[in-house]
Amino acid sequence: MSDDQSLIKARYCRSILKVAAISTDQEARGLLESLATEQPTPNASAAMAEAERAALSAIRELAGSQHGRSKSQSSSEWMRAARAIQLWLNAHDE
Repeated sequence: MSDDQSLIKARYCRSILKVAAISTDQEARGLLESLATEQPTPNASAAMAEAERAALSAIRELAGSQHGRSKSQSSSEWMRAARAIQLWLNAHDE
Protein backbone atom coordinates (compact mmCIF):
# COMPACT_ATOMS: atom_id res chain seq x y z
CA MET A 1 0.00 0.00 0.00
CA SER A 2 2.86 2.44 0.68
CA ASP A 3 4.08 1.96 -2.88
CA ASP A 4 0.70 3.21 -4.04
CA GLN A 5 1.09 6.29 -1.84
CA SER A 6 4.57 6.85 -3.19
CA LEU A 7 3.25 6.53 -6.75
CA ILE A 8 0.63 9.19 -6.06
CA LYS A 9 3.37 11.45 -4.70
CA ALA A 10 5.52 10.81 -7.78
CA ARG A 11 2.63 11.75 -10.07
CA TYR A 12 2.02 14.86 -7.99
CA CYS A 13 5.68 15.89 -8.23
CA ARG A 14 5.66 15.35 -12.00
CA SER A 15 2.53 17.49 -12.34
CA ILE A 16 3.93 20.30 -10.20
CA LEU A 17 7.20 20.26 -12.15
CA LYS A 18 5.22 20.63 -15.38
CA VAL A 19 3.21 23.53 -13.93
CA ALA A 20 6.41 25.17 -12.69
CA ALA A 21 7.82 24.96 -16.21
CA ILE A 22 5.05 27.20 -17.57
CA SER A 23 4.87 29.54 -14.56
CA THR A 24 6.57 32.83 -13.85
CA ASP A 25 9.96 32.62 -12.16
CA GLN A 26 8.47 33.61 -8.81
CA GLU A 27 5.65 31.08 -9.07
CA ALA A 28 8.05 28.35 -10.16
CA ARG A 29 10.33 29.03 -7.19
CA GLY A 30 7.34 28.76 -4.82
CA LEU A 31 6.18 25.50 -6.38
CA LEU A 32 9.66 23.98 -6.28
CA GLU A 33 10.23 25.12 -2.71
CA SER A 34 6.96 23.44 -1.74
CA LEU A 35 8.02 20.18 -3.39
CA ALA A 36 11.37 20.40 -1.61
CA THR A 37 9.56 19.95 1.73
CA GLU A 38 8.18 16.51 0.78
CA GLN A 39 9.29 13.69 3.04
CA PRO A 40 9.89 10.06 1.98
CA THR A 41 6.91 7.75 2.11
CA PRO A 42 7.24 5.38 5.08
CA ASN A 43 7.19 1.62 4.49
CA ALA A 44 7.66 1.78 0.72
CA SER A 45 9.40 -1.14 -0.96
CA ALA A 46 13.17 -0.88 -1.28
CA ALA A 47 13.10 -0.06 -5.00
CA MET A 48 10.37 2.54 -4.60
CA ALA A 49 12.04 4.11 -1.55
CA GLU A 50 15.39 4.39 -3.34
CA ALA A 51 13.81 6.01 -6.41
CA GLU A 52 11.77 8.36 -4.22
CA ARG A 53 14.81 9.46 -2.20
CA ALA A 54 16.75 10.16 -5.41
CA ALA A 55 13.87 12.17 -6.90
CA LEU A 56 13.27 14.20 -3.75
CA SER A 57 16.99 14.92 -3.54
CA ALA A 58 17.03 16.11 -7.17
CA ILE A 59 13.97 18.28 -6.51
CA ARG A 60 15.69 19.86 -3.49
CA GLU A 61 18.79 20.57 -5.59
CA LEU A 62 16.60 22.14 -8.26
CA ALA A 63 14.73 24.28 -5.73
CA GLY A 64 18.01 25.43 -4.21
CA SER A 65 19.45 26.30 -7.59
CA GLN A 66 16.53 28.59 -8.42
CA HIS A 67 17.27 31.18 -5.73
CA GLY A 68 18.26 34.46 -7.32
CA ARG A 69 18.08 33.33 -10.93
CA SER A 70 15.44 32.73 -13.54
CA LYS A 71 14.28 29.23 -14.23
CA SER A 72 15.61 27.36 -17.19
CA GLN A 73 14.00 24.09 -18.16
CA SER A 74 17.20 23.11 -19.92
CA SER A 75 19.34 23.45 -16.79
CA SER A 76 21.09 20.31 -15.62
CA GLU A 77 19.24 20.50 -12.28
CA TRP A 78 15.87 20.72 -14.04
CA MET A 79 16.65 17.79 -16.33
CA ARG A 80 18.01 15.73 -13.42
CA ALA A 81 14.82 16.30 -11.40
CA ALA A 82 12.59 15.38 -14.35
CA ARG A 83 14.60 12.19 -15.01
CA ALA A 84 14.60 11.22 -11.34
CA ILE A 85 10.82 11.62 -11.13
CA GLN A 86 10.39 9.46 -14.23
CA LEU A 87 12.63 6.77 -12.72
CA TRP A 88 10.51 6.97 -9.56
CA LEU A 89 7.37 6.41 -11.63
CA ASN A 90 9.05 3.53 -13.46
CA ALA A 91 10.06 1.88 -10.17
CA HIS A 92 6.40 1.26 -9.44
CA ASP A 93 5.94 -0.63 -12.69
CA GLU A 94 8.87 -3.01 -12.07
